[in-house]
Amino acid sequence: MLTKKDILFVKEQIEFHKEPVLSIYADVNPAKPENSKNAWKIRIKNSLKENNIPEVIKKKVLEVLELEKPAARTIALFAADDFIERYDLQIDLPVVDIANGKVDLTWGKPNVAPLVFAIDEYERTGILYLKKNGWKFYEMFLGELNELHDTFKDISQAQWDELNNQLKELYQNFLKNRVPTHPDKFPKRVNSFITRFYKQLASLVEKIIAAQNIKRLIILGPEEETKFFSQFLSKSSRNLIISFAGDLPVQDPSPARILEKVNPILEKIERDYEKNLVDNISKESFVSGIEETLDALQNGRVHLLITPWNLNTSVWMCEDGYLSSSEEKVKAICAGDKINQINLRSVIIDLSVYYGARLEFVRGEAEQKLLKEFGGLAGLLRW
Repeated sequence: MLTKKDILFVKEQIEFHKEPVLSIYADVNPAKPENSKNAWKIRIKNSLKENNIPEVIKKKVLEVLELEKPAARTIALFAADDFIERYDLQIDLPVVDIANGKVDLTWGKPNVAPLVFAIDEYERTGILYLKKNGWKFYEMFLGELNELHDTFKDISQAQWDELNNQLKELYQNFLKNRVPTHPDKFPKRVNSFITRFYKQLASLVEKIIAAQNIKRLIILGPEEETKFFSQFLSKSSRNLIISFAGDLPVQDPSPARILEKVNPILEKIERDYEKNLVDNISKESFVSGIEETLDALQNGRVHLLITPWNLNTSVWMCEDGYLSSSEEKVKAICAGDKINQINLRSVIIDLSVYYGARLEFVRGEAEQKLLKEFGGLAGLLRW
């Protein structure tokens, strides 16, 4: 998992490192046939040769690639004379051209924008597992799962055992049989323990939510218990809950088993959000199409830029950074300056940041609709 130290190094050191810097993004997902037998490594080696990367940098990269086989979906690697850093990521990144076995390689200005965008935009998800012999809390970020062991460190095993005993009696409805002459006396004692303990657990959960800046919460465990416990959370914490995901078939699941449970939930939520966003474009003040949207963006009118995940559009750029899909327009505006044809994906993140627009990439059904009905790019307008 990318640590806070890693994130600071990317943002403060690599991004502002003197040129040239080698930036490499590659698909290394072992589940894909095209990556079998280290084929991804061969493609990186070939890309280094094709781009005439200096031998000293090339040697560094090849040494790092030999250290450990990545168990990841995407690899991001940055190298210069004085450093080399490799990040194995469990996510796909936007605006990097690595489909069908391609390697996205640049030599010059550090191309950290896709990685920085993912760091800033991916929401941290908390996963609370109401496990019988002791609850667990996990943080999920950039596709990786990390157990936060200190969340319940002050809770003893005896307390967990007592909770399970009390819940078992409560759910099995043994209360009246235990106290036939005072049917409501024992229930109050049981509920009093559960109430006090759940309040204590809710406080611990909310502390870790705040400390880790958790934006979404999934609760695993028996349905009755998860929903009952959620009532003890504050309203703001309950609003973070995106799913009561049910129990797991084993008592001590591996991180892979937990990811297998929660990944489809998160995937559906994200695709549903993107579909809803594109479906409602026409209900807002908007602009669409490559040229029209770029024009509005560069005039500061766009507050939300909606972009296809597989952005593959060529545009023309002046030396001062002005962009247009029209070569003639750029020549006229740039007044004799040198102009270059570039792929829009290489600048779309920096462009949105510069003009103060939030950027949303859409995939699947939403991406197809954006391409077919809105010309491949759309913006919601400030005015």
